[in-house]
Amino acid sequence: MSFLDNRTFQAVVSAFWLAFLAVLGVNIIGGLIMPEHETVEKFGYPVEVPEVQTAAAGSVDAVRPNIIPLIAVATVDNGEAVFRKCQSCHSVEEGAKPKTGPNLHGVVGRPVATLAGFNFTESLKAVGGDWSYQKLDDYLENPKHLAPKGSMSFAGLKKHDERAAAIKFLMSVSPSAPPLPEVPAEAPAEAAPADAAPAEAAPAEAAPAK
Repeated sequence: MSFLDNRTFQAVVSAFWLAFLAVLGVNIIGGLIMPEHETVEKFGYPVEVPEVQTAAAGSVDAVRPNIIPLIAVATVDNGEAVFRKCQSCHSVEEGAKPKTGPNLHGVVGRPVATLAGFNFTESLKAVGGDWSYQKLDDYLENPKHLAPKGSMSFAGLKKHDERAAAIKFLMSVSPSAPPLPEVPAEAPAEAAPADAAPAEAAPAEAAPAK
């Protein structure tokens, strides 16, 4: 190797080490000026979401108002207007053939799923009992609640007054409908305390002079 080549080799090695030391120095100085931050595992602020309490399947009756007083004040005309939502699938005339759903003439008080000539689902047959006012209210609000695998595709009447009016109309086409149960009377007013002082009697009117 010539003297010139030896100097060139030394210059290349020196340049490499100078570059390495320069990079190392920059990293050290940068670390002192801007220390490395800890790794952020989660971004943003934690937000606590309150747990939503869902009602149990059997607690529907707990939030439904007593339908009897609402039926008592409902009118047949309003019920007939509400029933227009149902008349495409149900008839109410005596002796009329069933449509998609059974004929509802005489339905109030009739045993559930017993109308001759109509094929009811096993889910509805399993309900049992008669079509009472409370049971009709339950079914009209959500048919799938009472008969989960029934064929009724209607979503139900969610407004209490609409269900009451519809039941009032069904009563009008049910000759054997049972009478509405009596609505419990309001609680009597509180009696006065026993130790309360009696009211002073009004002074007797003086007898007129003769």
